[in-house]
Amino acid sequence: MNFDEMVDQPFEFYGIDNNQFRLGKLDTGELVTFEAMEDENDGYRSYLGSIEVIDSSESIFFQTPVALVRIAKSEKADTFFEGYYLVDVADDHVWLTFGTDNNDDYYPYFTFRYEPKAPT
Repeated sequence: MNFDEMVDQPFEFYGIDNNQFRLGKLDTGELVTFEAMEDENDGYRSYLGSIEVIDSSESIFFQTPVALVRIAKSEKADTFFEGYYLVDVADDHVWLTFGTDNNDDYYPYFTFRYEPKAPT
């Protein structure tokens, strides 16, 4: 499964565990767990290496989806960040940001930032 082919499509979001996140396909109900892999061969720098489908038998996620999200990809020309966002379909809240950031213009760095919503 190519992650870029999933951009702009809606998925159920089941949360994160370390650098892993789980999405549910709306048409089939299939649950897929991904891991954002840091490129460990970059020395002082740290880029997003790949996004892998993994076996998640040891991972912990919510039993029911916490949101309906769409996957958005950054446009590098507009920002120092190159990566992906999981954006809430209902209110545009960004649940998860992951990729390579370079906002300090010194060394790029891998980022995996989860931002849950406050309880209502």
